[in-house]
Amino acid sequence: MTTNGPSSSAFSRRSLLLGSLGGVGVAAGIGLYTTRHHRAHHKQPDGQYRKITLTWPNANMAAVLAVAAQKDFFAKYSLEVENPTDPINGANAIAALANGTAQFAVAPALSWLPHLHSGLEASLILGIQPGTFRLLVRRGAGITRLEQLIGRVVAVPDHNMADKLFLAIMMRRKGLNAMDGIAWRPTPITELMTAAANGSIDAIASHDPVAWQLLNTSSGLFAELVSSNTGHYADRTSLVLGVANATLTTDPDAATAMALALRDAAKWTNTHRDDAATLVATATPELSADLIRDMLANEPPIRPVVGHTLRDQMAQYCDELQLIGLLPNTESAAELAHKYTQNVLKG
Repeated sequence: MTTNGPSSSAFSRRSLLLGSLGGVGVAAGIGLYTTRHHRAHHKQPDGQYRKITLTWPNANMAAVLAVAAQKDFFAKYSLEVENPTDPINGANAIAALANGTAQFAVAPALSWLPHLHSGLEASLILGIQPGTFRLLVRRGAGITRLEQLIGRVVAVPDHNMADKLFLAIMMRRKGLNAMDGIAWRPTPITELMTAAANGSIDAIASHDPVAWQLLNTSSGLFAELVSSNTGHYADRTSLVLGVANATLTTDPDAATAMALALRDAAKWTNTHRDDAATLVATATPELSADLIRDMLANEPPIRPVVGHTLRDQMAQYCDELQLIGLLPNTESAAELAHKYTQNVLKG
């Protein structure tokens, strides 16, 4: 069935039932937007109607996905998008692509790259937006510097490796071995507040919207120590669209269409954050529109990237994963990135 996340989500099936053969007309405003922003000579898809399977962690909370579905960016490229799974993190989304449940998946680069190195038959084709990783420390834990995390208990919601790896890389650059020196504790999101309140965890490595919600609705229980929302991390993509190599081989125009649709949607989201917040709030009644609006305003600019830029940024991630021992130092980071990325917009 065509959905945009779990069937119980307020992102109903009709949200992504877009792009049928008889109904792919797009509002004039969208046409003007894409015409103005896509004068570059990029490859265009063949215009054929396609039903696409895409898996995206916590899809009902993804602003760019909401915009792509509800503002007709999928329809513009004749796409009907299905979400056959309900992944809670990037590893789950990648697993759906690996087992053939989905043709496309969205996950953090830090989740993609170790899987690709392990032999996953997929290619990265679009960097959608920067990461929104945050390290929240429990007030009263006495943690004001990263080195004070060594020997402490840091919760990672739902086994999310990307959150853990972001913090480990940041600490490794300061000469700290977080992979071995921190007591990492996988903790369900529903138990984080209780664990912090009773002192059984000292900090939480997470990402938005979970991190933002904890930070702003916990009555001052947490303080943010570091995040990816400033510095060079804010300028680098994190959430990345990948495609199964089998799909890329048999239907390359599908990859081109999906990359263009999400690229257009990401650019629109960046300049219409209040509108995007409203769309997400419709699907997530547990989060108010004001909370989502403030969260999006606090996050870095959304700059989708493809081609050489995507490849260069993946090389930076490869280099960092080599620093913490998750990719071998015997291989060139640039060569790895070249192997794992494809430019589906190259004419």
